[in-house]
Amino acid sequence: MSKPRFFTGIQASGTLTLGNYLGLIHHILKIQDEYEVIIMIADLHALTIPKKEFNYRQKCYEMAALLYACGLKKENCKIFIQSEIKEHLELFYLLSSHVTVGKMGDMIQFKDKMEKEGTGNLALLSYPVLMAADIFLYTEQEKVDLVIVGQDQKQHTELASNLANKFNNFCGQKILKIPTFEIPKLGGKIMGLKDPTKKMSKSGNDYIGLLDKPEEITKKIKRAKTDSEKKIYHDPEKRPGVSNLLTIYALLRNQKIEEVKDLEGLDHNQFKTKLSNLLNKKLALIQKDYYNTYLPKANEFLEKNKDYLKNLAEKKIATIKKVIKI
Repeated sequence: MSKPRFFTGIQASGTLTLGNYLGLIHHILKIQDEYEVIIMIADLHALTIPKKEFNYRQKCYEMAALLYACGLKKENCKIFIQSEIKEHLELFYLLSSHVTVGKMGDMIQFKDKMEKEGTGNLALLSYPVLMAADIFLYTEQEKVDLVIVGQDQKQHTELASNLANKFNNFCGQKILKIPTFEIPKLGGKIMGLKDPTKKMSKSGNDYIGLLDKPEEITKKIKRAKTDSEKKIYHDPEKRPGVSNLLTIYALLRNQKIEEVKDLEGLDHNQFKTKLSNLLNKKLALIQKDYYNTYLPKANEFLEKNKDYLKNLAEKKIATIKKVIKI
């Protein structure tokens, strides 16, 4: 049997953050030799809230190069741009007739973003159906498929599973395979530094970017919200700020929280200095590979990956069309 397949998507709406690295990329680094890894740069999803004069194509190149610079292997990991494979939109449309507008309007993320952004556009409403199409294009019956999602995507994965069952029942056969959805336990949701009760967010400007300069990182860590208690220990409910920093520190050292033993006796400032130094050392290596090795050749390896993924997508769509006689 060939390798099991791993799939995930990253929205092309800005730079990659420390939250992306510790919540997703860090996990892929551990499994990339065991899985066929497929990573989609989701430029169509980024259009749910369109930005004027934003170069989505260049951002896709930058994100792909940065992903490889983080340690992903080109021979194991196929990174591609969503909009370059039209079958994503084709399957999205075919699935759309099997879900109601009322169901989509009940999605928590839709309500939150509509309130926050002041828009309830159709792209934002239908985003979870496109997400389902993204996934089902690359799941195969003969493979073990794993899809990694963030904690805030749980409702969308439930919708995708229900939609697949409904579509399969309509077709009279299991044409869409539901993969195993997994949310990484430690690091699945890295919180903001200014507000550790909310997810680290580019939209809220409360994040560390993987391309931030050392002085920026040191400043952001230094200003991270903590509390008045001196000891360093993990208690997300009572001490969200310190717990978030401790989670970041443990993940950067490839340790579990309980394995971190070198912080005893340190105050918050000493801990933050130690964390800043560790983070800057890690990101310096990533940034060097990004600028010198991967960014200059981003178009080259993305083009090669596109041909491979387009072949998979065309086969899946052809099979579905044959079944529904279209």
